[in-house]
Amino acid sequence: MATVIHPTAIIDTDVQIGENVTIGPYTVIESDVQIGDGTSVGPHVMIGEGTRIGSKCRIFKSAAVGLIPQDKKFDNEKTFTFIGDNTLLREFVTINRGTTARGETRIGSNCWIMAYCHVAHDCLIGNEVTISNGLAMAGHVEVGNYVTIGGIVPVHQFTRIGDYAMVAAVAKPFSDVVPYAICGGEGESRIVGINKVGLERRGFSSEQRMNIKRAYKILFRENLSQSDALVKLEQKFSGDPDVKLLIDFVKSSSRGIMRMKVDTGDAD
Repeated sequence: MATVIHPTAIIDTDVQIGENVTIGPYTVIESDVQIGDGTSVGPHVMIGEGTRIGSKCRIFKSAAVGLIPQDKKFDNEKTFTFIGDNTLLREFVTINRGTTARGETRIGSNCWIMAYCHVAHDCLIGNEVTISNGLAMAGHVEVGNYVTIGGIVPVHQFTRIGDYAMVAAVAKPFSDVVPYAICGGEGESRIVGINKVGLERRGFSSEQRMNIKRAYKILFRENLSQSDALVKLEQKFSGDPDVKLLIDFVKSSSRGIMRMKVDTGDAD
């Protein structure tokens, strides 16, 4: 298979295009763009300056990737957008490039971002992330690896979502969502338990899941201050890498973590 570029596509002369790439009708690609081997770009796509797209990606009709940020402070400085290998961007996805704050917006490999999602400037999204239709992600958001986000979710700027978390449809994560959590609930969104099914699918043993559940109980349900809960977790789970990930995430939170819903009991 050879690279196929539709004659109606408009591509800057310095764009670097890999082997076996397909570019559809009426697509526009600005300068200083790189597209990896085996990537497919559909019709009516816009790819902005400074975008780096990995191999074997699929970008569907009318997506807009790497355009200037929706930030009034932006002054046309040189910034970038990175899309990892094997990532899929469905119809009308919009991804803005970075500002001087970080210099880049970055989406990892093996991600699946469905139609009408918006990822704003300076966001970092990890690997193996699945995002359902209608996400509205503000700037400077950080999403870990193996995260699932449901449809019609607004994510407040500077919010972080930890590894292996799941954010339910129409939830509102306006503070940090700790690793392994399910974030949801009617009305005000809260942590409603651990992402048991997601952890099982990722190979976490029953013992690992139980330790995470016990760590949640100390962090959220023993009426300890956050600093006291962290000390207890470090003492009780010394050497446990799963709990260490949770501890490190909480310690590094600047917005504060989302709390657990008070009536969840021992929900998984």
